[in-house]
Amino acid sequence: MTGNPDLALLRQKLASGDGPRFWRSLDAVADSSEFRDYLAAEFPSAARLAAAPERRGFLKLMAASFALGGLTACGSESGRNFEVPYVNQPERIVPGTELSYASSAVFDGFGNGILVTTRNGRPLKIEGNPEHPWSLGGTDVLAQASVLGLYDPFRSQAVQHLGKPSSWAAFRAALQAQMPAWHETGGEGVALLTGPVTSPTVAAQVARMRAAYPALRWFVGAGVGREAIYEGARRAYGRPLETIPDFGRARTIVSLDGDFLDLGPGQVGLSGRWSAARRAAYAKGGLLSLHAAAPTPTLTSAKADYGVPVPAGRLEALARDFLALAGGGAAPAGDDPVSRWARGAGKALIEARGAGLVTAGLTTSPDLHALVHRLNGALGNTGATLRHTAPVAEQGTDSLADLADAMERGAVKVLIVLGANPVYDAPAALDFAARMERVPLKIHAGLYYDETGAHADWHLPTAHPLESWGDVRAVDGTVGLIQPTVAPLYNGRTLQDMLAFLTDGRGSEGGEDALGLLKARWRNEGEDAAAFEARFGDALRRGYWSDSASATEAVALTQAVPPSPVPAADGIEVVFRPDATIWDGTHADLAWLQELPKPLTKIVWENVIALSPHLAEREKIATGDIVRVEAAGRAVEGAAWILPGQDADTVTLSLGYGRNVPDHLSSGLGYDAATLRPVETPWRLTGARLTKTGRRRMPATTQNLGTMEGQDIVRVQAVGAAPVGDPKTAPAPASFYPPPESQDRWVAAQWGMAIDLDACTGCNACVTACQAENNIPVVGRAEVELGRWMGWLRIDRYYAGELDAPTTHFQPVPCMHCEQAPCEVGCPVEATLHDSEGLNLQVYNRCVGTRTCQSYCPYKVRRFNYLDYTGGMTPVQQQQRNPEVTVRARGVMEKCTYCIQRITAARITSAKDAHAPIPDGAVETACQGACPTRAITFGNVADPTSRVSDARKDPREYALLGHLNTRPRTTYLAGLAPAADPTGREG
Repeated sequence: MTGNPDLALLRQKLASGDGPRFWRSLDAVADSSEFRDYLAAEFPSAARLAAAPERRGFLKLMAASFALGGLTACGSESGRNFEVPYVNQPERIVPGTELSYASSAVFDGFGNGILVTTRNGRPLKIEGNPEHPWSLGGTDVLAQASVLGLYDPFRSQAVQHLGKPSSWAAFRAALQAQMPAWHETGGEGVALLTGPVTSPTVAAQVARMRAAYPALRWFVGAGVGREAIYEGARRAYGRPLETIPDFGRARTIVSLDGDFLDLGPGQVGLSGRWSAARRAAYAKGGLLSLHAAAPTPTLTSAKADYGVPVPAGRLEALARDFLALAGGGAAPAGDDPVSRWARGAGKALIEARGAGLVTAGLTTSPDLHALVHRLNGALGNTGATLRHTAPVAEQGTDSLADLADAMERGAVKVLIVLGANPVYDAPAALDFAARMERVPLKIHAGLYYDETGAHADWHLPTAHPLESWGDVRAVDGTVGLIQPTVAPLYNGRTLQDMLAFLTDGRGSEGGEDALGLLKARWRNEGEDAAAFEARFGDALRRGYWSDSASATEAVALTQAVPPSPVPAADGIEVVFRPDATIWDGTHADLAWLQELPKPLTKIVWENVIALSPHLAEREKIATGDIVRVEAAGRAVEGAAWILPGQDADTVTLSLGYGRNVPDHLSSGLGYDAATLRPVETPWRLTGARLTKTGRRRMPATTQNLGTMEGQDIVRVQAVGAAPVGDPKTAPAPASFYPPPESQDRWVAAQWGMAIDLDACTGCNACVTACQAENNIPVVGRAEVELGRWMGWLRIDRYYAGELDAPTTHFQPVPCMHCEQAPCEVGCPVEATLHDSEGLNLQVYNRCVGTRTCQSYCPYKVRRFNYLDYTGGMTPVQQQQRNPEVTVRARGVMEKCTYCIQRITAARITSAKDAHAPIPDGAVETACQGACPTRAITFGNVADPTSRVSDARKDPREYALLGHLNTRPRTTYLAGLAPAADPTGREG
């Protein structure tokens, strides 16, 4: 495939109705001979099967995937490096059984409730905490990948001084010699830089440090900050505030580049609540409609019932139009797509006064946030469908730009950077690295020896959240507790420990440790010790402090109205976005996330420069062309990616790549978008130039892997229309083959799965959870390019409609566990077969690698180990893997098993209880448990009262490629659309 189809011809083909109804890529619409050959080949090319991968890259990759040597630092300080049997059995630990701890996953300083599954003292898997008031049992990709981050060999493992190994004792001695001078001057010239802080304990420690050094200045910086959100509230209400939507009380939502479904600190809680509200509206015969306008496609805009691409510079004008309409003005005029969308969205808001909701995302301007606050107030939504609370993140700090200015003036004598990476994160215009060199003493503490650590005099390793004590607030203010599940692997310290030492020169060596500091923060004055321990123990078991969410605050709009924006300069508009898998680059060394296909592009192992079909056609740019984006004397180069749904004259640059840390997995991948980020408007750049370099390199993508051909792959149910699901009373088609054993006799359970396409947002949490649970290997960019991506669960992204503004649909595709499975017929050695509970099994030690089953599978869900992706693992390295799941070898086929190890565990438990039936909900697959929107239901389809049976009774339920008579146990519920238009688009 060339990536260079005729866009004008494709646009005409789709408009005329000659193209496919649903399509995954431009190549699929073009239906070129190259694309047909790709489909006909069925298997990835084996031409390079014997070619050896580049040695250095292979070792880096294997280290990340298997935590190469990552557990060698687990020995005690005495140096013991062998295991001995227990003399006295530790309480609650039973060898070989799982033990879960309630804790919190930390995301940009914010927390979500999790349960950490351990076995024999080793953290293995992250699950959602269903009791947590904010996250409600859901997770995101970063929480799922955090267990890999714990064992990541690229983590900082030792104190470094001037780039050479040192020790904590040497650091303590060096600092203790200087701290008297700090006290004498009150901390004059001492600067503390952290990431966003929501932890009450860390905030208390910072307050103690500022009290000890009154002249100390505290700065906060992050690659993805919430400054625009807080500043927008300040301009509207006179003070910074959080905005918490209540989707359950809304009838319509208008998103102005909103991001409540996108990766971020609030994604888990917000997407779960949105899905529940939409499901409740459908049950009542209605639809919680979503109108979205965005300059570049997002997960939020992808799920919109009515969507339109719009320049970022026009969003404020749209908000002003809605505000005028709410005050009795006229609807926007014009016949362009944006004006038509605005009239429909405005009408929906007026009709739903007091039950509407307008949102804006963290990458939008403060003025847009202020206008959105005024609009919600004018419509009567404030206090009804949304509420405001005090900021969760600590306020009263200075910015990264203020710090850069202070360093330039020579006002900073000591710079302490805790958990931040400003040398990489800061906009290039701040020239942070050069200004940092003007500081006499520079101290950096972080999980990684990153760009900032390389420029510091002292680098200190910090403890991972899975090996730390602490606390953290969720977006709604709920305080979650963090507890260690394993001893620190690399002798790291928590931020609380470091702040305590920097305050009094003793820290945990002569004072309280992290647990003591945590308890001291939460013990009430005069509280009895026994009473506190009981209260603390109860909170620790739950994973959070009850009733700790922020209270709703009364608000009143100020009289000031944001001025109209200055017209943008001529040229291309550039918008910056956090990456959908590695965020701002903090998680760039985690191979699971690097090989996780990005939801909308399916790109892996790099970032691309996204542009619209219109701009690509005008500039004669094809996907894979290396293009140059330049402005203000700076430029970045990257591979072009034509993205349907992108605004015509907008280019999107993704953060998180272009890292420059030697011998790290992320080094040399992609471009660094911070090169072009403006200081004043970090999410938008105007007046840029886009040019072709004449070079080409196709990005690695999975978007065409597993392409299925057939009818009704994705179905959409218009509210109030005739059901689009399969008829429930239709007789089963005839078959040449006898029914499987499971249909001949009654057994305890018949397992099946139902996936609600309306609830699926494409967030990828299920994909990462499946990888963590089932020991799925990482294969690297070169292998992905050959079509050898190994994920057991993929999420297909389909477009429908016109090229420039299509609707988007997501479809998770695991193994279907067909009752009439073609793979079972094709296997010559019976390595794939059916069991009595309806599972399609794969017997690894029978498989001889003919791949016949793969060729017979119409769903393309089987994966073959072309190389020994898991070979050479020592027993120590295997501790990171799930011992309940076989690690596969070269030449073996693998696929989704419905997490059979969890089914077996439930069966063993039921056997202990007089072989009682496995209760509904006792078996939860990894993908099901991770999903924040509860799009996946699993259970016993033979039990008419089970949740999965209820889902299969829904008139939207249908079988994927059901006309093939494979009778899949995995079925789907069609997506929902407004009654007027079953494609989900406004007429």
